Amino acid sequence: WDHWPSGFCFTFPNEGGSNGTIVIDKGDILLPQKCYTSDKIVLTVENGYATKIEGGVDAELLREYMALFNDPEGYAISHIGWGLQPRCHWSTMLLYDREQSIAMDARAYEGNFLFSLGPNNEAGGNRTTACHIDIPLRNCTVKVDGKEVVRNGKVLDEAVK
Repeated sequence: WDHWPSGFCFTFPNEGGSNGTIVIDKGDILLPQKCYTSDKIVLTVENGYATKIEGGVDAELLREYMALFNDPEGYAISHIGWGLQPRCHWSTMLLYDREQSIAMDARAYEGNFLFSLGPNNEAGGNRTTACHIDIPLRNCTVKVDGKEVVRNGKVLDEAVK
């Protein structure tokens, strides 16, 4: 899905088909909290769901926030993709009052890897949960069908064309 005005693209993985580890590093962003992480968070993903959220205080805050929804579907992988908007910047979130912005720069800045938990009904999936977490990650490498499109947080323009 190309979210055209915002400048990012993403896809919805097959339900129950994602497995692995997501490392949210210092300085990555948690949305809707609109905050930069101050320590590492490690998510273990099994059969399409985050089954462990480990780390320090940031992990504890994320676990508590997600638990408030009392909905196991909030832990499901929602979508993944990357930012393509060169006019958006990782640091812009600091310039706005948290209540006055939806932090679109954080979601769309060029080269981020956007990883999300929660609903997938916009792409024909079965999950409709109020718990939705967008997590833009920095300095990642993204491959599509084995071809790098982002390397270490930099969009490879030739790969995208």
